[in-house]
Amino acid sequence: MAKYFGTDGLRGRVGEDQLLNKKFVTSLATAIATYAGKGLVLIGRDTRLSGEWIEDIFIQVLTNHGIEVKSLGVVPTTALSYITSRTEATLGVVITASHNPEPWNGIKLFCEHGRKLRDEEIRKIERRLEC
Repeated sequence: MAKYFGTDGLRGRVGEDQLLNKKFVTSLATAIATYAGKGLVLIGRDTRLSGEWIEDIFIQVLTNHGIEVKSLGVVPTTALSYITSRTEATLGVVITASHNPEPWNGIKLFCEHGRKLRDEEIRKIERRLEC
């Protein structure tokens, strides 16, 4: 069972939750970078204001690890999933808390086929996060 990710990604209250502060997001982006290796990562987000700084951290960390990053900007989760499956992307990241109210945000990860990462893949990322 995953420690940070639930059945549909990671979610928390921005700034109030130990998961969605700048330090944790930086650590998570670093763990994802080491998991993803080289390749293309697509990033999308919803309209929450916190999505901008979360996306900025992801872009900076992934780029610093030599990963090509393309931001799709504000885009529905299903669109990010679809585009990930139809491009050369190795990973898709969407920053959204879905139906949760504004103080919340979250992160969902998609494999190159546009499907949510399997539990075993999430656990690999979480192990890197805890090191």
